[in-house]
Amino acid sequence: MPSFGVQAEQVALPRGAFHKTPRTYVTWGGRPVLGLSQNDHRAYLYPVCTPAGVPVTSESPTDHPHHNSVWVGADHVTALLPFGEDRVEEANYSFYINQTFQGRAAGHIVARSLDPQTVTDDHLQLVQTLDWMGPVEWGAPEGRTIGQETRTTSIRHVAGHAGDQSAFLIDVTCELTSAAWPLRIGPTRHAWFGIRLAEPLRPALGGQLADATGPQTVAGIVGQPGPWIQASAEVVSGHTAGLVVARDPDTSRLPWSLYEWGTIDVNPLGTVAQDLADGDTLTCRLRLVVHDGPYTPEQIDHLVRL
Repeated sequence: MPSFGVQAEQVALPRGAFHKTPRTYVTWGGRPVLGLSQNDHRAYLYPVCTPAGVPVTSESPTDHPHHNSVWVGADHVTALLPFGEDRVEEANYSFYINQTFQGRAAGHIVARSLDPQTVTDDHLQLVQTLDWMGPVEWGAPEGRTIGQETRTTSIRHVAGHAGDQSAFLIDVTCELTSAAWPLRIGPTRHAWFGIRLAEPLRPALGGQLADATGPQTVAGIVGQPGPWIQASAEVVSGHTAGLVVARDPDTSRLPWSLYEWGTIDVNPLGTVAQDLADGDTLTCRLRLVVHDGPYTPEQIDHLVRL
């Protein structure tokens, strides 16, 4: 039976050249199925592939270069910096856009460590520590570290009932703790988990949508609550693949955010702010079902509850 493995990206480079941000791959039976990636602004998951090796997400599309496959971020992040008794200054950051956005300085989410833990042959857990950092500024030549995150990514393989069915269950749990000063996050339309679909799954290009009630349209999903939505397509002749985005009970009551161009948001901070005093932690969770073959709503309901 295949098993999960973890290996750093290996690329032969000329003498004097170096990797700026190499990937770490998770493999299944020796085939890359998921990558832990880092760019100048965030840590993210890319590639994300089905058990058959079909990619279901897109990295850095030209229209939204800050959309990086499966990523974590938040606009409207404010650090409350004390400068006197009962007085604070507000340092405003965006951990979503790659440039200054509406007056908020672009931050960086930087992975510092990775601890892979094999649970069973078909269950792997990856624990990362990450710093949420502001830009270089006066008095902070390396940027202020305003938050520290523990991100746990759990990957399980699940065989389907039919011969062409197979899936990975990918659970991502983010625990963000204020580092040195109180934080206020949101309310913002740009948070917390973002997913950018690969081209064949985009609704604008023929990707088919469904929720727990059955086939759906973008208009039928946007603004409605629900535990999960699915995008699927016949990605190559005779082969169907798809991605299910599932929310936990705390966020399933909130309206979905979905766009024709293929972006799905899971955002608990759309209408309310989260205040983190020193040492407080914000926890957000996401489940992805990355699958080959067609799945019925009843089968998906079962997978999102495993």
